[in-house]
Amino acid sequence: MKQPKIGIVFYSKQGNTSSLAKHIEEGIQSQDIPVMSIKIQDNDIVAGRYQNSAIFDMLVGCDAIVFGSPTYMGSPAAQFKAFMDASSDCYVAKAWRNKIAAGFTSGGSLNGEQQQTLLAMFALACQHGMLWAGLDVSQFTDTLNLNRTGSSLGLVASPLPNHQQIEDNDLATAFYFGQRIAKLVK
Repeated sequence: MKQPKIGIVFYSKQGNTSSLAKHIEEGIQSQDIPVMSIKIQDNDIVAGRYQNSAIFDMLVGCDAIVFGSPTYMGSPAAQFKAFMDASSDCYVAKAWRNKIAAGFTSGGSLNGEQQQTLLAMFALACQHGMLWAGLDVSQFTDTLNLNRTGSSLGLVASPLPNHQQIEDNDLATAFYFGQRIAKLVK
């Protein structure tokens, strides 16, 4: 039986989304699943189009793909949207069909329409025929005291007021989310 593999593909400008990706990666690794963490680079975007086909080739070999982007003006960052648009060749080939998908986002405020970013990722996953995995914990419904935002669709994170770094509960939730995705892949 082949060893499952998970890919995390994300864009991060200020480092907060990178921090979430790192904690998700560590959660996946804690379940002994190999993970590829791929940061979308600004120079991979030419004339508004994501141009790194090698990344798509690598993602085809994954059993799950976790999408991440900061929320800008109520939607994914333009760089991540360029990646989404460029995934159309994978869509036509049904290359991501039946893979597990999940999403995470960070924003400057607790709300900031971050659910819209997750919904864009969810729609992308559905178009590809993927199976969406949300969060199954909330500090309001269980004793783990994770997921302070209560988002079930995916991970929503933000800094505390007057801080620049992502809140510790969000980072712990990211680690848990990575574990959850890895267990689903197993």
